[in-house]
Amino acid sequence: MLILFLTVIFVAIYFAWTVSKRNQPYVKALNQEKTVWYEQTSQILFLSPTASPTASLTPTIPTPTPSLTSSATITPPPTRTSTATALLQTNTPVAFQPSGTPLLQLNAAETEIIKTLLAAVTQPPTAAPTPDMWFEMIGNPGAVNADLVYANAGCSWMGVGGLVSDSRGDPIIGIHIQIGGFKDESIHDALSGQFPVYGESGYEITLARPVQEFKDPLWIQLLNDALVPVSEKIYFRPSSNCEKSLILINFKKTK
Repeated sequence: MLILFLTVIFVAIYFAWTVSKRNQPYVKALNQEKTVWYEQTSQILFLSPTASPTASLTPTIPTPTPSLTSSATITPPPTRTSTATALLQTNTPVAFQPSGTPLLQLNAAETEIIKTLLAAVTQPPTAAPTPDMWFEMIGNPGAVNADLVYANAGCSWMGVGGLVSDSRGDPIIGIHIQIGGFKDESIHDALSGQFPVYGESGYEITLARPVQEFKDPLWIQLLNDALVPVSEKIYFRPSSNCEKSLILINFKKTK
C-alpha cells in the first residue's frame, strides 16, 4: 500500500511538473506584461511628474496674398532724355531792317546842346587853382663842395639845398619844395625849415648816393599847403664832379 501511495504521488508530481513546463513560456510572457504594467503604474502614482512644456496653440490667421491677374500687358514707359531748358525764355531775335530816317532828328542848335552836355558829363571842368603867393629863384643855381655842410662827404652824396624867404628876406617855413625829372619818374620833396644848417628856412633834398651823372636835366618847384604850385619849374643839370656835389638854390617871395 505504501508503495502504491508513493507511486501515485510521484506520478502526480511528475504530471504537475510536465504541465508547468508546458505553461512556462506563457507565464513568462504574462509576468513580463505584469512587470511593465507595474512599472508604468508606479511611475504615474509614485514618481513626481516632470513639467513638460505645453505648447500654446496660437491661432495663425493666414494673410491673404492677393494675386493680381491681369490680362493687360504692361509696357515700360519710354526712356526720357532730359534736355536742359533755360529758366527764362529768350525772345526770338528779329532782324530789323535799317531805315534811312533816324528815329529822332535834331537840328543844328539841338545837336550843339547835346554835344555840350555830353562834354560836361564826360570831362568835368577843373578849376585852375589860384596861388595865394608867388616865388622866384634868386640869381642862378650855384654848385659847391658838399664838405662845406657834411665833413668828408666826398663823392658819397649829392643833393640840393637852400633858403626860402619873403620879399624882405625873412624866412618862410612850411613851403613845399619838389624835385623831379628822374628816370623812375619819382618826385623828391622837402619842407622849408627842416634843415636849419642852411638857415632858419633851410631845405635839402638828396639827389643820389653816391655822386653820379644825370643825362637829363632835373626840375625844382615850390608849392603851398594845398600843393598848388607857387613858382615856375626851374630846370638845372647836376654835375658829376665831386667838388660840385651840392647845388644851392634860394627862393624869394615876389607877391
